[in-house]
Amino acid sequence: MSHSITKKSPLAFFLLVYGLSIPLWIIEIRTDVDWLPLNFSGADVLAAFTPLIAASILVYREHGRTGIKTLLRRNFDVDRITNTLWFVPIILLPFLLYLLIYLTIYFAGLPLPGQWVISFSSIPGLFALFFLGAVLEETGYMGYAIDPMQERFGALRASILIGAL
Repeated sequence: MSHSITKKSPLAFFLLVYGLSIPLWIIEIRTDVDWLPLNFSGADVLAAFTPLIAASILVYREHGRTGIKTLLRRNFDVDRITNTLWFVPIILLPFLLYLLIYLTIYFAGLPLPGQWVISFSSIPGLFALFFLGAVLEETGYMGYAIDPMQERFGALRASILIGAL
């Protein structure tokens, strides 16, 4: 099923993402959540779901269940990646960014944030957690908002706008 780009509303998507996120931020301010590792807040963890939820609401409204299936299937549409070399940054970039942040903090002599020590054996689990969070977020951003924004602003400007928002 082909989605009509003109039907998608990035503005409605971003307003809905923020509308779903604001209650989480208010709850975070009002509660003390210290059971999550690495000083994550409950809002941080739950906020990873808001782009997917927002996209799902809008796609369901526009295309029903078939639209939701198409949105979720897009996560596994590797045929859109024409150069297989792109799989390297897709898989490794999040890990490498966090490694760079850690090394920068370490070599700057700054204390690591939080009380949690990361053991080497926890890295695969953390990688899976961050990867899942990224998939949840990107399903919304890339599955719903990017196409109409690219059509209007081009790939670079659309990516900068999504990143800024």
